[in-house]
Amino acid sequence: MNGMGTFPPKGPGKAGGVIRKLRGWLVEPSIAIQDPAQRRKARLLSIFVLCLFILFFSINLSYLIAVPGYHLPAADAAGYVLMGLIYVLSRSRFTTLGVLILLLMFPLNVFINVLEGTSLNLVATLSFLLPSYVLASIFLGPRGTAVFGYGTNLLVLLLPALAPAQAPSVSAILGPLGAGVVVVSLCLISMLNRDQIERDRQAGLKSAYNSTLEGWARALEIRDKETEGHSRRVTELSMRLAQACGLRGNDLEYFYRGALLHDIGKMTLPDAILSKHTDLSQDEWQLMRTHPRVAQDLLSSISFLKPSLDIPAYHHEWWNGAGYPFGLKGEQIPLAARIFAVADVWDALLSDRPYRKAWSQEQVVAHLKQKSGVQFDPSIVERFFAMKR
Repeated sequence: MNGMGTFPPKGPGKAGGVIRKLRGWLVEPSIAIQDPAQRRKARLLSIFVLCLFILFFSINLSYLIAVPGYHLPAADAAGYVLMGLIYVLSRSRFTTLGVLILLLMFPLNVFINVLEGTSLNLVATLSFLLPSYVLASIFLGPRGTAVFGYGTNLLVLLLPALAPAQAPSVSAILGPLGAGVVVVSLCLISMLNRDQIERDRQAGLKSAYNSTLEGWARALEIRDKETEGHSRRVTELSMRLAQACGLRGNDLEYFYRGALLHDIGKMTLPDAILSKHTDLSQDEWQLMRTHPRVAQDLLSSISFLKPSLDIPAYHHEWWNGAGYPFGLKGEQIPLAARIFAVADVWDALLSDRPYRKAWSQEQVVAHLKQKSGVQFDPSIVERFFAMKR
């Protein structure tokens, strides 16, 4: 016992360590596979092939022992060779190829055994198709699983015509055929429900992420009371403009997050600069110009925000290259930043700031037109005024 009166934690033990090493040696994929999802699929395929080998070997061994004169069918021998190849592929970057070969191997092995008359039990032989439906549901989408599963069962239904000696009537194959249809249908139902659960989970995560970002934006506005409401207004306006410019789907979602966080870099600026009622000094202005770089540094380490960095990092770049902090020019500036810049200046000039009163709408319209092709992308300014009509 240690000084706290408790036993020290036990280590994993030699047996546990040996099992982990054996498991890693048998199923751990190549280090060349970096994607976590792909590594999981590769690992799962390795386990599936090993279990399949044990199952087939046990059955063949029991036939060799129990059935006089039994010889390993050529189709089964070829199956073992293919399983070895698939196992090697499952440990490499060619996992998908291994899956395709394995999915073809199941029906080929089964139907060759039936057509050549080497099947000792028709029902048992056809039952070997069932694991392939489960495999398809793991690695293929719902459509691929349906095509493979129901297509294979259609071939089973044709066996009385193709091999009347082995399957003299539909009733002879009715059991495995019904089981096959049921398994495929259950796999599809499970996949569709799983996909819906994942969509719901992703929607919940997006909602939580966006709520957090909205909180960050509100925190900045609380600190800089003169810009209160600006983040919400400019986000709504720029989202409309982004849609008018053709952004859809994930691109629009990334745009929304970037718009919310467009001034997040100002969190590091002193209050004396944010709330100053006179023009900034040269040193203060240089410090102000750092906020896009600060935003990039703050957010670049957050994986789900990386696609949204274009607006916080580049919305002060100018079409003619005179902007900051990177001096990008024309279409070097990301589209999202070019779109947002127009909406941002529109709302900012229409709002009171510590150093000036709000402009009239006529003045802002004239300013945007004057800066089209200088500060702003001319095509986006045109789209903006078309949207405002």
